Amino acid sequence: MKKALLQACVLSVGATGAYAGGLDRSGQGVNILFEEGSVAQFRLGYTSPDVSGSMIDQIPGSSTFGERVDSGNIANDFFTPHLAYKAALTDNLDFALVYDQPFGADVEYSSDYPISQNVLGFSPPFPPGANQDVLRAKADTDAVTALLRYKFEGGWSAIGGVRAQRLKASVSVPLAGAGLQPIPSGGYRVETDAEIDFGYVVGVAWERPDIAARVSLTYNSKITHDLSQTEANDSLAFTPFPEIARTSADSTSEVVTPQSVNLDFQTGVAPKTLLFGSVRWVDWPQTVYAPPVYTGLTGINLVDYEEATWTYSLGLGYQFSEEFSGAVTVGYESSQGNPVSNLGPTDGFWSIGVGGTYSLERAKISGGVQYTDIGDATANGAGPDNRATFSGNSAWSVGFQITYSLS
Repeated sequence: MKKALLQACVLSVGATGAYAGGLDRSGQGVNILFEEGSVAQFRLGYTSPDVSGSMIDQIPGSSTFGERVDSGNIANDFFTPHLAYKAALTDNLDFALVYDQPFGADVEYSSDYPISQNVLGFSPPFPPGANQDVLRAKADTDAVTALLRYKFEGGWSAIGGVRAQRLKASVSVPLAGAGLQPIPSGGYRVETDAEIDFGYVVGVAWERPDIAARVSLTYNSKITHDLSQTEANDSLAFTPFPEIARTSADSTSEVVTPQSVNLDFQTGVAPKTLLFGSVRWVDWPQTVYAPPVYTGLTGINLVDYEEATWTYSLGLGYQFSEEFSGAVTVGYESSQGNPVSNLGPTDGFWSIGVGGTYSLERAKISGGVQYTDIGDATANGAGPDNRATFSGNSAWSVGFQITYSLS
């Protein structure tokens, strides 16, 4: 009963990290270590967000100058894959290998949104040839984690492992530097190379199988990436006639994906009934991205965060028959109330999800669906005098998982 219920629980909460902290996707869980025997596991989640806002256009020369302009849906749909293998090496020692995509971003604004315009693209008064890319950001991570779990007497166990993580990003900020330089500029963009770096996982767990009780506490270290990148921007040149000059420079930046702590728990509360939940803390102020050309144009970081996030979930599972179990969960992340990046204009959320698992002789097949109400946010916009507001946003997520016993 415990195994089937837990499987349903994992699916129904599996997408709650889709908008936690704006970039947190997989949740970096280690539940695969608690499967019995040796297993292989595949999971695929899909999230369709709807995130939009508006701001006043204060760019002279723009066709919508003085009007409030809607951003349209800036958030693209995305998948969250998960592959895992777990082997019972001895009665006391388990090994697991996990692939996931722990962090990510994929936003793109419409071309008529004020901060999505390159002011040098207004022809006239400027000559033609400026970059017409919109305000957008895409960041992808891929991680492979090798884990060991050693079981002691009394239900206690120790967890440890090594994580290899690949990071790549591409960002365009067309308005960067407009009005701040002696010579008009705009059309900023940066493209990084893919970099692989390493971190670690440590934790402890306690179990009492007769009441389906378990508590696990895991720490995920920060991972520091030294990114090689190419930065480019447009400027107005006179040679001797006015023309758009495109300049580019190779540079490096240090970017940290943040440390985090996961607390997961479950216990039987009645026959065939399981109460479960989790708490996740992510130290987002560790994540700062400051490409040197961008900071020279604007005087600010491209990405930074003021506060860490706390994300909570609580759910109830029930075994309806020997073959089928179901669960319902709620999730919550409090809003911070500070202006947020234009590249991630969300602030907290609440969610509700349902999931179910059908058990076969050697396999467990699970599915789940979740609705997330994304918190209202004030985005940086064009600066303190012209913020953007984002409200009434949401996301739908679905997931499928199969766990196959190899022993």
